[in-house]
Amino acid sequence: MSPSTDSIHDPHSAVGLRVTDVTRTFHRGGVDVQALKPVSLDVMKGELLTIVGPSGCGKSTLLQIMGGFDTATTGTVSTPRGSVTGPSRTIGMVFQRATLFPWWNIERNVAWALRCGGVNRRAALDRARELLDLVGLSGFETAYPNELSGGMQQRAALARTLSLEPDVLLMDEPFGALDAQTRELMQEELLRIQQVAGTTIVFVTHDIREAVFLGDRVVALSGSPGEIALELAPGLARPHTHDVMRSKEFLDAYEAVWACIQTGGRRGPVVAASSAAAGSTVGTP
Repeated sequence: MSPSTDSIHDPHSAVGLRVTDVTRTFHRGGVDVQALKPVSLDVMKGELLTIVGPSGCGKSTLLQIMGGFDTATTGTVSTPRGSVTGPSRTIGMVFQRATLFPWWNIERNVAWALRCGGVNRRAALDRARELLDLVGLSGFETAYPNELSGGMQQRAALARTLSLEPDVLLMDEPFGALDAQTRELMQEELLRIQQVAGTTIVFVTHDIREAVFLGDRVVALSGSPGEIALELAPGLARPHTHDVMRSKEFLDAYEAVWACIQTGGRRGPVVAASSAAAGSTVGTP
């Protein structure tokens, strides 16, 4: 959904994060290299938005700018709390590999973020146990990161980020390093957690199936420099499992995104996959 005239700074706004005319240019070897053309995008509160595109199209760069970890060359990012000018507790980030402290058990890893925020030790540990239960790690509180599988480590990293109760959760290909079976389990687990927590999520991936399976809305970026080439709502019933991949809605959405990326967004208008998905837009040449 493109930015509307509603004020993002209204605390009652339905918009959780707004990207307005964001571009990014890097200076490399005496040459300016444009990574992103102007990108404008609204992420609605409670939405799971996926961003998909080929390698080098600027997906991760856009996510870093959303989180305040990188600075846009032009344009702005804002939330109802104000402009995003740097990292903050209100926007959480989960990376491709779990960044856990190997010398602490999982419970202490999750509690660490709370302790940094001034929460006392007992309350932090109690909340850590609640979050580990939410992500399906109840019973593993005293395990150390090297005793857990990759998928379990990512669950712990997700629990630690959720402990900060961010308004927006950014996820940069968090399941990319997992085996296929674990990846599918984590995808279903993320949908479950998102339904329970209601967190606004922006999820970057290069996997079209993953983008369509997870996304309430899918944004496809063209090749470098990146720009929005397609935006659609698959219209899949929630909650769902991977059985939904055999549905017409899923297959239509997959084909629309694939056709757009394959042609670099140069194809004619692509109709949104589901007429039931109100507000879906179309790709333009």
